[in-house]
Amino acid sequence: MRIPPEYRLKEGWSTLFLLWAMLLVASLAIVQTNLIDGLYVVSVAATAGMFAGLALAKSAFKDRTAHFYALVYGLFVIVYLIGIIMPEEQVWRERVLEIVTRQGAWLLKAIDGGTSRDGLIFVIQTTAVYWILGYTAAWYTFRHPRLWRVILPTGLVLLSVVYYYNGPRPLILYLVVYAVLALLYTVRTNFNEQEIHWLTSAVRYEKGSWVTFLRAGFIASLVIILLSWSMPAMSANSTLSDALSGTQGPWREFQDNWTRLFASLRTYEAGTSDPYQASMSLGGPRTPGNTLIMDIAVPRKLRSVYWQAIVYDTYEDGRWKIAADSEPGLHFPDDGSLQIPQTLARETVSQAVQNYIPNTGFIYAAPEIYYSDKQMIVESTKDEQGNELITTTRSRYVLRQGDIYNVSSRVSTADAESLRHAGIAYPEWVTARYLQVPDSITNETKALAGEIADSFDNPFDKSIAIRDYLRNNITYNDQIQAPPPGVEPIHHILFDTKEGYCTYYASAMAMMLRSQRVPARVVSGYAQGEFNEETSSYRVRANNAHTWVEVYFPSYGWIQFEPTVSIPTVDRPESTGGGDAFASSVVNTPPQPMDGEDESLLGGGAQEGGLDLEGIQENSSGSNFPIWQAAAAIIILLIAAVILFIAYQANKRVEGDIDRSYGRLGFWAGMLGILYGPSDTPYERADRMTVVVPHGKTPIRNLTHEYVRKQFSSNYSADDGIDSYDEWRKLRPLLIKESIAKRFRR
Repeated sequence: MRIPPEYRLKEGWSTLFLLWAMLLVASLAIVQTNLIDGLYVVSVAATAGMFAGLALAKSAFKDRTAHFYALVYGLFVIVYLIGIIMPEEQVWRERVLEIVTRQGAWLLKAIDGGTSRDGLIFVIQTTAVYWILGYTAAWYTFRHPRLWRVILPTGLVLLSVVYYYNGPRPLILYLVVYAVLALLYTVRTNFNEQEIHWLTSAVRYEKGSWVTFLRAGFIASLVIILLSWSMPAMSANSTLSDALSGTQGPWREFQDNWTRLFASLRTYEAGTSDPYQASMSLGGPRTPGNTLIMDIAVPRKLRSVYWQAIVYDTYEDGRWKIAADSEPGLHFPDDGSLQIPQTLARETVSQAVQNYIPNTGFIYAAPEIYYSDKQMIVESTKDEQGNELITTTRSRYVLRQGDIYNVSSRVSTADAESLRHAGIAYPEWVTARYLQVPDSITNETKALAGEIADSFDNPFDKSIAIRDYLRNNITYNDQIQAPPPGVEPIHHILFDTKEGYCTYYASAMAMMLRSQRVPARVVSGYAQGEFNEETSSYRVRANNAHTWVEVYFPSYGWIQFEPTVSIPTVDRPESTGGGDAFASSVVNTPPQPMDGEDESLLGGGAQEGGLDLEGIQENSSGSNFPIWQAAAAIIILLIAAVILFIAYQANKRVEGDIDRSYGRLGFWAGMLGILYGPSDTPYERADRMTVVVPHGKTPIRNLTHEYVRKQFSSNYSADDGIDSYDEWRKLRPLLIKESIAKRFRR
């Protein structure tokens, strides 16, 4: 079926279809992220923008006039698409007014540094972006052809969507499809340029030959993608961090502003490589390795500090678990401080943390964290006053290698005398959870705890006594075998092996204290690390992974104790004139970042060698995202497109010249095993070749005749002759086919 002339598109309807397919793939990818409801309108916006761009590109309007109309059309389409996803009970006048008002409020927050939680704004702006992509893609295809201005903007938007999406859907496939379509679009538009050249030069050619080019391009793209997919993944390393260090500041600022201005988007926890989970077993040997985890800048060297990740409350059957009623909640920086219980003898310590794990979720901080400049998912329970009893803090968005965040904690400065006199008037939420002792704890364990602690009349001295007993009587060994089946792990290390590592030490101390009615829990994270005086920062590695004990004291809160003999313990001063002198309260205003501290941290850890995640990823539930293979595939495809184009141009020059065309006939004769005599004329050579390739008789004789005419005719004119390139287009497949068949016959 032939298309009527009035409906024909000079560039070909296939060009328009490929353009639309590229835009559709890019828009469907962001729809599949399901970041917010209503994103389906972006596909409609991209399509509408493309057709508007086509109409205006083909119009007689000047460029500026066309762009003005595009702006008017775009505003109308965007407002209409956003209006249809708003509540039906609103009349259209109210919908338009609300769109303008909410956009204005968002701009004010963007200027003032506030946080926007209006999900409609993201839909509005994403719809506008895809309208612009659709319009400009059509404009630079049909008015001012610019290949890269069509492929790159949409491709970069798609790449950013795929790269920063951490959900369960395989968006990488959209990037692969887009790469194939982009290559086909490149082939088709280059063929369009050649068609224009042929038409102006009155060159004869087969009108449907563009199909052959597209087919070859499609096969080539599939082969290239398969080859690139087999490449090894490019692991994130500190060398890459060095390369990006020049842009870390601006990029980090952009990320922070993004999460601040689009705070209502859904997030996914998949794809993280965190070592700590909701439960922790007392198992066999461990080998954490020496992987660089983070650098933590502080105002000064701290007397003793841990970097907390997760709190465990309940112990059963050799396994610690977080609180069963712990619930996650979203906390924004401009909400101020977390509402944690007020306790005495605390000082505020600000920290700037630079992460070196490629993908992590934890917000690490010294106990007790009460503020972060990152949006956090805070998992916690509540006390009787509604204060948050924090189990863990995680970044709402996955932290990448090199990311920096600021946190503030209230670190205890209580002296030993104050803790001895803290009493035992425990709140109900403490006694209900932190005195739990399972039936599996043996009587021997309880009796040993009583024997050690009975001579002391206060929880502080009981804690010190049990701590020192474990440090003096249990040998540190992180290569022990898991306890035998049916044997209680704490009993096993106390009475059988008398050796273990931090989780065993901490578990034994916590259960022994609970058996003596002293509230205790275990906490996992990292021990101090190596302090650098010049940068005033701690360098923390995987082998600093640690579990310790916290004991609750009325009015003073949770206090850390170190029962593991491999970690030095710092005793509290006996008296500082009363614990109240160190009291500080949490205020509802975010603390200011440390002057210059995060700058020194930025230069601190990027000099490390490549990261070895062995051990740190053993409990990871994330998956390796093949973004580098996809990026490599795109680059290889673009290079292949350039190479194909250059080869095409070179081949056209050879086969378009009759002398070189005739020389190529001789080359193919040698490939096919055709032997020429020294006295054979050009026509005799042509006859020998047509015997081997009978279906190529016509183009072989035409090329030979044209060569003879040029060599021996006194009035030869190329304009009167054949199109040698067109003859080769017919002959080339026949020669290739016969050459392959000849080898198979051998």
